[in-house]
Amino acid sequence: MSSRPRKHARPFPELSFPVDDTPQLCVASLSSDGRRVKKRKINFIPPSPLGKSSSTKTQVDRFGDLQDFFDATGIVNQLEDLEEQEENSARRSNAADNPLSEFKPKVFDYLKELMCLEGRSSRLEACLCGRECMLKEHGSRPFHHVENWNGAFFERMTLKQLGLKIQLGHPRGEPCLIPRSSRSGFVVVDIDSTQEVDVQFCMCQAPEYVGEQWQQLMRYELFPATTHQPHTAFTFRLLRFFHTLTLQGKVTVYDYYYAVHNRTDGAGLSHLKNRYEAFTRVVRLWRFLKILKRGGVGNKPGASLQNVNRGDLAARCLACPDPAVNLPKDWQLVAPDQRLKRRLISSEEQDPGLGTGYTYFVPQDDYHPFQKNSGDQKEVSHCLSDLAAIAQANTKFSKGYATTGVVLCLCARHEVIEPNGAVDLDKGEKYALTDYAISASQTLSDNRLNRVLCYDIACQYHRNFFRRIPNLPDSIRMPAHEDRWQFAVPKLHIRGHGLDCQQNFSLHLKKGMGQSDGEGSERHWGNEGPIATSTWEMGPGHRRDTIDDHFGGYSHRKRIGLGDLLYKCLDEAEKQETLHAQEFARFCKSQSKNVAEWTKLVKDWENGVSEDNPYELPDLGDTEKDVRLAFAEAEAEQARMGLPVLHKISPSAFMEMILDVEEEQRSLLLDLRSNDYSTLLQQTEVIGRRARLQRAIGRLRNLQKIYTPLVLTTITLDHAGADTPEPELINLLLPSSIEKDLRSRPEMQPWVEMELKFRKGQLRSSIHKIRSHLFIRRGMHQKRAMDVRGQKESTKARKQLAKNDSMLDEAKLKFRKAWQASKKLLDDDEDRIGYPYLTDDDVRQLEDPDLETKRNVRKMKGAQFLETEQRLLVAGESRKTTSWIWDSFNAEGDSESILAAIRLEWMKARARSLRWKEEVLLLKEEMRQTKVSLEYEATQWLSRVTANETRSAEYEGITAYALRQAAVQRGLSAKFEAIWEKKQPVATVQHPVPMDYENDSSNDEED
Repeated sequence: MSSRPRKHARPFPELSFPVDDTPQLCVASLSSDGRRVKKRKINFIPPSPLGKSSSTKTQVDRFGDLQDFFDATGIVNQLEDLEEQEENSARRSNAADNPLSEFKPKVFDYLKELMCLEGRSSRLEACLCGRECMLKEHGSRPFHHVENWNGAFFERMTLKQLGLKIQLGHPRGEPCLIPRSSRSGFVVVDIDSTQEVDVQFCMCQAPEYVGEQWQQLMRYELFPATTHQPHTAFTFRLLRFFHTLTLQGKVTVYDYYYAVHNRTDGAGLSHLKNRYEAFTRVVRLWRFLKILKRGGVGNKPGASLQNVNRGDLAARCLACPDPAVNLPKDWQLVAPDQRLKRRLISSEEQDPGLGTGYTYFVPQDDYHPFQKNSGDQKEVSHCLSDLAAIAQANTKFSKGYATTGVVLCLCARHEVIEPNGAVDLDKGEKYALTDYAISASQTLSDNRLNRVLCYDIACQYHRNFFRRIPNLPDSIRMPAHEDRWQFAVPKLHIRGHGLDCQQNFSLHLKKGMGQSDGEGSERHWGNEGPIATSTWEMGPGHRRDTIDDHFGGYSHRKRIGLGDLLYKCLDEAEKQETLHAQEFARFCKSQSKNVAEWTKLVKDWENGVSEDNPYELPDLGDTEKDVRLAFAEAEAEQARMGLPVLHKISPSAFMEMILDVEEEQRSLLLDLRSNDYSTLLQQTEVIGRRARLQRAIGRLRNLQKIYTPLVLTTITLDHAGADTPEPELINLLLPSSIEKDLRSRPEMQPWVEMELKFRKGQLRSSIHKIRSHLFIRRGMHQKRAMDVRGQKESTKARKQLAKNDSMLDEAKLKFRKAWQASKKLLDDDEDRIGYPYLTDDDVRQLEDPDLETKRNVRKMKGAQFLETEQRLLVAGESRKTTSWIWDSFNAEGDSESILAAIRLEWMKARARSLRWKEEVLLLKEEMRQTKVSLEYEATQWLSRVTANETRSAEYEGITAYALRQAAVQRGLSAKFEAIWEKKQPVATVQHPVPMDYENDSSNDEED
């Protein structure tokens, strides 16, 4: 038998069989709870018959032969494997299943130990000492809290009550000849206590040497609450810990102060006054001083804010290109969060910012007048998506708020916030205020660099962008180099946009984008959201100082995390580059005859030679708008020729009016089907819509008396005395809705031809809308699955999805109505319509060309498919077809549509392959730029070490801080290089990586 160790009680074989019977193996094992024995008998046939001589063998011999048989046949191994399966299916519980199971029986023992600590017997002898010993032990730790045994229990007391005095202005332990005690009730707030202390200021030395009272406190690492006769101070240890805690955990000043306060006096018996307001002021000053210190202001001779330019104190992105920092001399050859509101509290005069303009928020001197005079935004959305930023630009709830949010500019690839890239909003995301933030931040960088603006409404925002720039103040107006700007919608947001946006503003299709997703601004707001409630109640300056501090902390964490981030991204990018390059090469091989032509087509568009977007779906012909424009131009030409007209409303305008009223009827019918309209308010709305519709039909009837009187008279006679239907059911008397005999009359033929042209335009427009809303629906479903959490957000997502589905239903009904009308106008000849009838099964999404790639990625990442999900992906693959709505249909039908579809998929495969190639090159270049930037910053810190013969304390501090910061920058560089050494080609990169990824191959098919 095998000697492999087992976790459970090992099953043992009981061998018992007569000489003449078939041998049986009885396997017995204990159940998982150890209370039952399970037995199984297994028959087996020996490899050869047992001879008579075998009966004379001993039991040991039989067992030996049987053991050889077991080893030969592997039965025991099979039984052990079966046992392992049973053990795995009924796994014994472990500590992770019930982590407190071992603690619960001992809970009262733990409680007993806690109770013992309330007395003296359980305390160590070293901790029990008298007054003199206590003062000696805590002379260097004057803010510790101590406890005194009063005969019955331990009670808190301060070292001041024991007689401890804190001498300032001298080294610790050195007495002062002329000490002056602080005023009674001097309070120090430390990291875990608030207590009164006895502080003695030095008066035996000149103030020029020892400093004023507030300076003596600072040199003892106590931050005074005031500069004149301070009687409250906060330890540096407290301020450092709170600063770290609030940047990481978003703990507010209020919560932290009262946590320390309650730790000191949880019962509320203390007589100490509340120091919350003083702590708020000191924290604000501490934040600003840290910004100045880290910005190197303290290392400059004659430090003053007058020598600091706007944006100088912001943390810059190490990996982004900067010609003055990390690019060689010949380098040219080579989003808003609506939660950061502020109520109408205080004012700029009462609460100005300490460092506004030096870091992330723009200077307010120019911005406030501009904001006040910006007025309401008058922009119309041309996107099928519901863009809240445009819809709420002037209407977002702002009553009682001085600020409704923040527009923020940051590096889209590395998420480091741009200097002077933040502005306050007074209502919604007005274009003018967004322009201000973008221009203010970009004037601080080299205007020779190319830029890509990722914005969730970039499809609309880019319109007239460069025409609006001259309206900005001179101090922040950037040069309007249109050829150096591109506009894109972030990858997640673009899923909710229409088809036109996805073809023209997708980062997937833009050259040089790599795998940038543009969603960094949204991830950033998730970090800043928790501080929103505390900033609501702040004054304007205090709020900006607080948010600036958190912006700086966020950017700092992004900077120090670049080593791991760039390595992980490069590792993934290299895998994906190989995968997509192979797939694209196979595609090129199958389409070798067309590759050269298609490559030129897409390169011309990428390089600006051609304006025809090759990624657009095949043109379906003239849309409804095109038809209307053609008729309007023809009628304008007739007017110039002086031809007479029957009415000031032209015939084509008359036809448009009928079709518009028909659309209103269709919309009302759809709403009545989907809603019960049970409330009085809803019923009133329906009555109003019907009244407006009835009036519109009345106006049409008056025009029909002029243009089609015969039809109107005939229909009126046929329906004389009949009940009047509801307005949404009234026949509008279009040529397609009258009898064939009447429609065939000569005087009706111009109207038949006109309606047929309009109907064909409706068919094409409806197909376009159906495609777009299908894209939007897919994006909404994906966003809902990935990001939406909570009842409020889920309800909002469902409403948006329902609205999109309603618009999709309207487009379907419009297509069907136009198809049926076209069929009648063409005498039931469906082949001449150019489109088949639209069924609900036809309205489905285009098959995702990345499906196989996504499966491979999930397998590489070790993702586990659910069984049902796996079946959904496999079932029907051989029978799956693409809906006809994605084809280029026309009346005749030819192979051009098929070739166009193949060309589109080839271009998408090429784009995917090139984006991953670009990502690899970008990441390698960003690694190089990061190393150069860190060395540049280290050199800058070393340059701030100035010679000083006096060797004063200030000089020593300035020198030490500069050397320490230089060491930090070089330490980060060494750390990053150690991480990147695993990617050997990267570690040796010393010069910019050329972005000639399309010219490094001799075969243009694989560019």
